[in-house]
Amino acid sequence: MNRMGRFSTLLAILLLAACASQNTRSPAPQEKFPVAEQAAATGQGWSDSGAALSPEDPWEGFNRKVYAFNDVLDRALLRPAAKGYAKVTPSGVRTGVSNFFGNLQQPLTALNLLLQGHPGQAGTAVGRFLMNAVLGFGGILDPASSVGVPLRNRDFGQTLATWGWKDSRYLVLPIFGPGTVRDGLGKGVSSQASAISWLARREGAEVSILYGLDARASVLPLENFMQDASDPYLLVRDAYMQRRRCQIIDCSEEMPDYLLPDYDFEVPDFDTLR
Repeated sequence: MNRMGRFSTLLAILLLAACASQNTRSPAPQEKFPVAEQAAATGQGWSDSGAALSPEDPWEGFNRKVYAFNDVLDRALLRPAAKGYAKVTPSGVRTGVSNFFGNLQQPLTALNLLLQGHPGQAGTAVGRFLMNAVLGFGGILDPASSVGVPLRNRDFGQTLATWGWKDSRYLVLPIFGPGTVRDGLGKGVSSQASAISWLARREGAEVSILYGLDARASVLPLENFMQDASDPYLLVRDAYMQRRRCQIIDCSEEMPDYLLPDYDFEVPDFDTLR
């Protein structure tokens, strides 16, 4: 099974959700600038473009600027580097790299499952980590999936939501991309507790660079899904918030399979990128 890092999985889901862009509409011209009395009565904010601000995204102006910065950085540096990595690295090696980093995330997943009140699933995550580490040459191979051990990914943002922080404002972070205030705090905790961060501190920045290249390269074949979006920012925001909600509560009956948190899908072959 092709294992994508947490960051790459998120991007893949957002890209796959591009078809939802048809449901994003701009307010009619006469609704763009309501009278002051109406705005005061409803508490409704308005963006620079005149569109109503989402209650979950009151900082849209700031978030759009960070989103634009991330997009420029991606086009100038991250995407070209990822394309070079995908072109020169054999597919088997890329799969091994993805498996390795994915396995290193399992101890953190186990900790969060335990904090979320799922000791049985936490034990399964530990077992998966040990099986792949021992029988999979440090996690390069994935024998755990071959025998049906499920792959789960849990983070501290989800743990905070389980503890009661259900709603949180949307916040786009430089480099890290879409998130919320709660999830940003969770990412900060994860960056300190992750085995990948520990390995990077021990072995050097090359580990972080390889992890980032693997994550970005894994979504290269899916970029075409974003091309027809009328407003990529709204598409990414709405898809992120919807999927994040479904990582916190069970909404399996409300969403297609490919948007479910633990849905396993095959990424198109990198060798098609020429």
